[in-house]
Amino acid sequence: MSFEIFYKFKKEEKTYSCTVTHEQYKNLRKLPTIEQCQVVRENEENIEKYMNEMQKALDLAVKNDTSHIRQLSQIIDSN
Repeated sequence: MSFEIFYKFKKEEKTYSCTVTHEQYKNLRKLPTIEQCQVVRENEENIEKYMNEMQKALDLAVKNDTSHIRQLSQIIDSN
């Protein structure tokens, strides 16, 4: 099962949206660079390739490289 989430980096006005597994969601919430992270809806589509890419992005984000996760995410608000 996957989830569509909204999240926001600290010290940024932009809000992003992406699809993650439950485990990825929990890990994303723990990152020190994340200010806000919430589930918007469940998604039952088969998106295995995307999930693998998102996992790579989260692995890089743990190392303070947020470039890949930004590429995979959609900006939804830029106050």
